[in-house]
Amino acid sequence: MIMSRRRRAPDPAGRLLFGQLVMFTGIAMLFPVVALYVRHRGGSALDAALFIAGPMLANTLVQVPAGRLADRVGRRPVLIGTRLGYAAISLGLVADHGPLWFLAALRAAQGACSGAYAPALLAALTDLTPPDRRATRFSQLQRAELTGLLIGPLIGGAVASWRESAVFGVAGGGVLVGLGAVARVPETRQAPAAHEHAAAAPPRWWRGRGVLVACLTLGTVGLVFTMYDVVWPQYLSARGVSTFVVGVSITLFALPMLLLATPAGRLADRADRRVILGTALAVVSVCASAYPLLHSLAVILALGTVEAAAFVLVEPSLYATLSEAAAAGGRGRMMGLGGLYQFGGSALGASVLGALYGVREGIPFWCGGAALLLMSVLCAVAIPPRAPAAAADAPLRGAGGGGGDAEAGALPLGVVEHGDDAAGADVDRPLVTRELDELGAGGERREELRDIELDGDVATVHETQDRHGSPSGRPGPGDALGW
Repeated sequence: MIMSRRRRAPDPAGRLLFGQLVMFTGIAMLFPVVALYVRHRGGSALDAALFIAGPMLANTLVQVPAGRLADRVGRRPVLIGTRLGYAAISLGLVADHGPLWFLAALRAAQGACSGAYAPALLAALTDLTPPDRRATRFSQLQRAELTGLLIGPLIGGAVASWRESAVFGVAGGGVLVGLGAVARVPETRQAPAAHEHAAAAPPRWWRGRGVLVACLTLGTVGLVFTMYDVVWPQYLSARGVSTFVVGVSITLFALPMLLLATPAGRLADRADRRVILGTALAVVSVCASAYPLLHSLAVILALGTVEAAAFVLVEPSLYATLSEAAAAGGRGRMMGLGGLYQFGGSALGASVLGALYGVREGIPFWCGGAALLLMSVLCAVAIPPRAPAAAADAPLRGAGGGGGDAEAGALPLGVVEHGDDAAGADVDRPLVTRELDELGAGGERREELRDIELDGDVATVHETQDRHGSPSGRPGPGDALGW
């Protein structure tokens, strides 16, 4: 029997996820340091709040304009430009010169860079992933960010013990390291066809099935979980818990999300999203409403674990719903719209619900729980059940050669279902073929590319050779992380 060897192109989405892991680790280094940084420079508690709120506000305001820009000029210029801007601004904060208002303005500019990066990243991941696997992809993004959130503060605290302003330099360096992986991702934006201009146009976006409900639910999720950021330490302290245990409780909340992220994404891709979102949001609502009634730390931590297992299903399902509602030429704007609601809800949660804790302990929990319960009902009624069958089949039709499907650029992730091998995941076939043509590649290499889709059915291909032998390009960061 003749053994054949197939070449697989490195997965661009894996590089994006690896880059986000490194970048988010760098950014998360700032979380435990920023308030102390302000106080040690003569700022008041109000100054510290504004120093933290400025980046959040800037992040919210740039979401939709940045999404439009990513649709107009492409994903790569926005991805690379915003991260270079973030790193450059970090140098000004490391220098630590000038009045506090000037340093706060630099932090707000960093927030704008981070906000502009998000819709371009989500749009690029959407471009690279077929509709019936996007919840899985967004859950992998959630896992990467959670990992960075767990690692970053530990590094930031260690660096700050030497010099507080140095944390900004290390964070900027982390962003540059992550940019090395992102810079190797090809442009994924597709020029919209003539019939897509109407679908990508701003007016009446709310008429897309489930779009408004998905956006409102993202806003509610942001509202509740930034409320937790403000309220949770006070809530546990009132029950005699030390600061160390507060930190442990946050870690224990993140662990189920890390472990369940990929299985939860697969479930959201295969099951009815109305049932998933309705049930998961109802569970989170009950958990949030129950916290004020509890006083046992063991029960509180157990309830938090249940809440985390439910919450991990929510955000990937919502962004997958938005991705399916947008034409190829309007994905950046659609993702920016989701980000606008989510980060806008975050600002309200920190300022409004967080402040209500001073009135009565249970008010922010009960308000957040009521909002989540309302969204669970709306999602159960208005969210599309799953990726449309026609859209899910589009990658197969497009790969066969004819058709101008907007989704024809992605290979089905199902060919690597059992291993989630990043090197064999969904490659934008027209995009890669065009690059090969530009490099002077002949028909033989294009035939090899077509064979990628059939690897799952070629019985004569040795598994280890097929997955790891003779890669078509030098593997980059993130290619072998299971993303």
